[in-house]
Amino acid sequence: MKIRNVFVVSVAIVSLAASTSVYAAPTSIHAPVSAMFAKSSTKTVKLSLRNDSGAAMELKVGDNIVTLDAGKTVAFKLPVGTRILANAATPTHAAGSLLAEVSSQLDDATIAIK
Repeated sequence: MKIRNVFVVSVAIVSLAASTSVYAAPTSIHAPVSAMFAKSSTKTVKLSLRNDSGAAMELKVGDNIVTLDAGKTVAFKLPVGTRILANAATPTHAAGSLLAEVSSQLDDATIAIK
């Protein structure tokens, strides 16, 4: 009977030690931070820009200059991180002001610019 109790106690001690080592194992795995952000920077996002003002606007989308007529909507496929700037001054935006920066949350969105 004593051998059985020793066996049960030793199994309990081994199982407790094993369970703590299982929980501790994932902390030794290190994922490089640059690998997490590399995937999001290459993704392209579909979005639309709509001119809700009464006059045409000149925008700088990435390196391209785009004229957006009043009341019109234009669709774009842009990489994440692309900046959309006002290229010419309007009554509500100064020339060079940042209107939006493309992120993955803007996928299939329409940005209304006044």
